[in-house]
Amino acid sequence: MRISCDLPNAAKYSISRSMLGITIDKKRLFGLDFLRALAIVCVVHGHGALLLSDTWLEFLINAPRPRGVDIFFVLSGFLIGSSFLSYAQKNQHVDIHKTLHFYGRTALRILPNYYAILLVYIVLVGTGLVNGNLHALPLWRFFTFTQNLFTPFLDFYWESWSLPVQWWFYILFPLLLTLLPARISPRKVTPFICLFFILASLLYRVLVAPNGTDIFWWDVWLRKTVASRCDCIYIGVLAAWLRMYAPEIWDRHAVKCLAAGIILLLVSFHITPHIGTVYTDIFSLSVPPIAYALWLPFLSRIRSSSTKAGAVVSHLSVLSYAMFLTNLMVIQLIDKHFAAAFHAMGAWGYGLYWLLVLAATLLLYLAVEKPFVRFRDRWLH
Repeated sequence: MRISCDLPNAAKYSISRSMLGITIDKKRLFGLDFLRALAIVCVVHGHGALLLSDTWLEFLINAPRPRGVDIFFVLSGFLIGSSFLSYAQKNQHVDIHKTLHFYGRTALRILPNYYAILLVYIVLVGTGLVNGNLHALPLWRFFTFTQNLFTPFLDFYWESWSLPVQWWFYILFPLLLTLLPARISPRKVTPFICLFFILASLLYRVLVAPNGTDIFWWDVWLRKTVASRCDCIYIGVLAAWLRMYAPEIWDRHAVKCLAAGIILLLVSFHITPHIGTVYTDIFSLSVPPIAYALWLPFLSRIRSSSTKAGAVVSHLSVLSYAMFLTNLMVIQLIDKHFAAAFHAMGAWGYGLYWLLVLAATLLLYLAVEKPFVRFRDRWLH
């Protein structure tokens, strides 16, 4: 099943689409587009926030905000979980044809952008245009999404850390459902699959927490390894399971869940992290994803928006993957070659950073992502 919706006002966005070359699928759910847009804004702002130093917007540098990557994780689990659980509900099981079809569509969606930026980084780092170390880890690890399965990587293609988390979920979750004996229902086993990966992530954090001796090593060992972050995605799968098999609870408590999720996130903002404590090392990375999952019953109700702001949100959502892969490269180039000039511009430098990110995003989207998505939609319906 595709999470879908009708956008009756899509015609109002035709000028923007033709100008930017962006197609807004009429079946998209606006509420989930809002979450994607929120996520990517948080990511891009987080990487460029220091450009606001010594400006009247300096207070935004450390302003509490969601971790955008965590939102992407939860959304991935929710959407893929919904797709496979719906298929299993209709067909009694998940067959190999469904899984292979999903693998093909996912590869054509994820790999072109990922490999394009990987090749660009090889050139930029190799020529010294951005800082990095091509020999810190064998490059084949990046090509195979194994750069941070159980141990961190350093000093090259930093933004790639979250892609293996999602990639191995895309591989393993459908495969596990496909390998189930016919007599075992995905409905019954999915919560146990989720519980296994959630507990495995918590256990991994217990084991590697001593390596997080300061904020840097805590970040790369606990926040940026696949084994540590599986729980976020499977929290999203649990939300999909609840939506599929307990729709009355899902709908009846949507507003209460939204309020609880907002409160939980705000509480997490006000808990001061202390490396070495049980909460910070083991549980702090799981609490915000639970909050985002609690937003889903309400946001999945919002099918469309007819406002100009809604059009901006939808476009940001479509561009979010390309923007995720390009924004850190932009800030690295700025930091190495134009730091003084951007500092002299004050808050305008931050605005220029966003414009450059948008330009790089559109280039990647139009030159790489869109052609491959068109090919995918033509041959893998």
